[in-house]
Amino acid sequence: MRSDRAVSTVMDVAMALLLVSASVLLLGTHLYGTTPDPDGDRADHTAAVLGATTISVQYSLADADPVAERPGGYHRTEYGSATGLLADAAVANARIDGTPIRPTGDEFEAAVDAAIGSALIGSDREFYAVAEWEPYENASINGTATAGERPPPTADVSSVTLTASSGLPAVDADEIERASLEGGTDWNDRLGDRTDLVADSDSAGFEAAGMVLGDAIVRGYFPPEETQLALESQGLSHDLAVFQYERMVAPLEYEFSGTTNPAHHGPLKREKADALEANAQVRRGIADADRFGRDGLGEWLSEDLQDAFAEEIATIDDEYSGAARDERIAALLADEVSTADVTITIQTW
Repeated sequence: MRSDRAVSTVMDVAMALLLVSASVLLLGTHLYGTTPDPDGDRADHTAAVLGATTISVQYSLADADPVAERPGGYHRTEYGSATGLLADAAVANARIDGTPIRPTGDEFEAAVDAAIGSALIGSDREFYAVAEWEPYENASINGTATAGERPPPTADVSSVTLTASSGLPAVDADEIERASLEGGTDWNDRLGDRTDLVADSDSAGFEAAGMVLGDAIVRGYFPPEETQLALESQGLSHDLAVFQYERMVAPLEYEFSGTTNPAHHGPLKREKADALEANAQVRRGIADADRFGRDGLGEWLSEDLQDAFAEEIATIDDEYSGAARDERIAALLADEVSTADVTITIQTW
């Protein structure tokens, strides 16, 4: 099993040069070494075996523009438990407002689906598994991956729900709560003290929480040390890293202004490569005097958090005011925001 399951651009790059077939190699154990109780823990048994089954999947990177523009076939290989790779596929399939941020996510999901199907060959049960990554309920940034076929309406379904690691850094609940209450001293540092661009203290609290959440998400997709090496590298490795950044910010309706233009120098250009600054730009937006901090992931998350928890916030507003109101909203965000887990539901019949 991989020791680091973050959705890493560098791992995309490292494996991209492997010219491999589309076959799936099953390294684990057969699903039903023992017969499960047909009236009892069918889904629990399936979940336990899939969690203990190690698989290797290989999938195409052809949907990434830098790969599509080159001759030949480029593939990536992933190793891990069946449930772990399904969780990875959900994160790889993440969308912001419905726009995919990793174009190879579908290929990865299909490869995992095929591998899990191979693990179930010979079983006397059908199955369907759904992995969902969502940093908070009703979030407009989320990812889903499935394996198997949906059960028919008349099926006698047994189901179990479990959690698996997303591979993303965990968000510290205390940090979210503190940022929401204080407007975030560290948030001000990240934003460059441009607090004059925030309309009011309530917006500052949500945007501070959004910055903390956005930091965990961005570090998960772009681990700084590994990404720095990719940005400094030559050829396809560098181009894939740049492409991944551009896809990440596209749903936020801005671009890395000038960073890939030969006439400019930005954090994505090889000679000025700076993964930390590139990550900061994803969080806060472009460092433009008029728009600094208004188009980044942190600001987008601020608005989405308010939309997602509108009903809960309205209830708090009806019952509390002042500091008591702010404390309850901060506690709500601290309790409900999480990046580290993927929820997997397994059904058998």
